[in-house]
Amino acid sequence: MKLRAFHLLLLFGVLAGTSHSAETLSVVPDSAQALASPGGRFANLRDASAVRVSPANILEIQQTELLLNTAMWNGDIRFNSTNGASVKMSESWIFPGSLYLVAPVKPGRLAFGIGVSTPFGMASKYPKDMDPRLRYSLPYESSLLAVDITPAVAFKVTDSLSVAAGLDIIYSKLSIKRAYPWGALPGLAGTPDGSIEFQGDGWGLGAYMGVNWEIFKGHRLALVGRLPVTINYEGEFKAQGMPVGTPTINALGATPTSRFGSDMTFPGSIALGYGIDLTERLTVGFDFQWTNNSSHDDIPLFIGNNQPLLAGTNRAVLAWKDSIDLGTGVSYALDKNWTLRCGYLFSENSQPELNYTPAVAANDRHIFGVGAGWRGKKRSLDLAYAFVYNPIRTISGAADPAFNGSYKHQWHVLSLSFTQRF
Repeated sequence: MKLRAFHLLLLFGVLAGTSHSAETLSVVPDSAQALASPGGRFANLRDASAVRVSPANILEIQQTELLLNTAMWNGDIRFNSTNGASVKMSESWIFPGSLYLVAPVKPGRLAFGIGVSTPFGMASKYPKDMDPRLRYSLPYESSLLAVDITPAVAFKVTDSLSVAAGLDIIYSKLSIKRAYPWGALPGLAGTPDGSIEFQGDGWGLGAYMGVNWEIFKGHRLALVGRLPVTINYEGEFKAQGMPVGTPTINALGATPTSRFGSDMTFPGSIALGYGIDLTERLTVGFDFQWTNNSSHDDIPLFIGNNQPLLAGTNRAVLAWKDSIDLGTGVSYALDKNWTLRCGYLFSENSQPELNYTPAVAANDRHIFGVGAGWRGKKRSLDLAYAFVYNPIRTISGAADPAFNGSYKHQWHVLSLSFTQRF
């Protein structure tokens, strides 16, 4: 039997930039203001989440602000294989959140900010008793959590030029569970299926920088650069249902638990935004982003003495490609309190057919956002809805023939943001 560790390893391909493409496996914008105009954020975003998105923008905040974001995601992810097997994600709701604080030290000239968010992440759960033609290739449960702590400082260089710098302090936790056919090993025919589980966590450190230039009144240019962040995962490998004490297991030197080690790189990126105030009420933004998803060509998988359980495989070649985002966003102030927003963002797919898997069902991504915001003297409230559409993708050249077929991958996202000013 050839164990399909190659496809298991694809789950580690969180070369986001949610995360597939520049945005593929990364989470969509987390504040309601940003989600409502996802393709016009870099030059125009004015809430406290700018501390991570476009840090020089925090100089526009004149009072200390605390921003709380919460969201509801509902996904429709399913796969129909050409071999007749099919699978659908069994738990489709996700509830991410984030928090940001911006404090002007000298309003308009010097400001400090910090955020806690989950810019990269992945979670999927499929039926444990899925079709046998997929059961040993596709994990029934997997999750990747990446919590990013982002302190940043911004200062005015000239009346038209602002600069900011910050750190990405990322804690990441990884968990993968997959059925394991003990009965397929030599001499163990008839042994019931068990499962294998990988759990690990680790920290990584990166940095980012932003520059804003007011070309002339009403026209702004924003540039944001982000370095890649490498996470070294350390944890435990567990094998459930292992027939301990049998000649086969003894010969392999396998044990129910062992050390687990791996690493992955969250990619660097370069973003450019252009904002225009067409009138006192109407603002338009245009964004471009390039993400270095090819920064990590393979993902190691080390489980110590249990390595023979993966048929000698200790890494997977991902061969993901760099990608771009393009988008626009519009905001219109109805009056001094109410603002309407809408926008669109296209994210280019970065996953080739050869490495395709239902666990990371990537394709070109289209995000359509709409929302409204109310701003009072001390508080603000923003609400946004976005439809995240990945066109159905047909795969015919996957390394595992069972993964050839059609993939549907869509999300509905509702985001609510509350700002308190002090």
